[in-house]
Amino acid sequence: MTEALLLLDQARRHLIASEADLALEKMQRFEKLLAAGNLPKGGVEACAEALQAIRALAEAAREGITAAKRQIAEITAISRNLDTYDHQGKKLGRLAVPHREKRF
Repeated sequence: MTEALLLLDQARRHLIASEADLALEKMQRFEKLLAAGNLPKGGVEACAEALQAIRALAEAAREGITAAKRQIAEITAISRNLDTYDHQGKKLGRLAVPHREKRF
């Protein structure tokens, strides 16, 4: 396996392991190889396929993070508006969770 393919494979593995910083480091090293013209002519197609796999993983990770953020926002909004009841079933009408400042 050429150095370029090895770097791309390592970047893919880091993405799968949720190690984005390490994946970025490998991609930057690959970019330097590419800019220096050190990509073997026979390995261009294999590198293109590896890059496409990395792109798909990155897109899936982005979509997953977006969905998780949306779900957390929904849960937070719902939890702020939960009604509480006393032992007789009478609505107390106060928030179950006080409004919290957004931290992020």
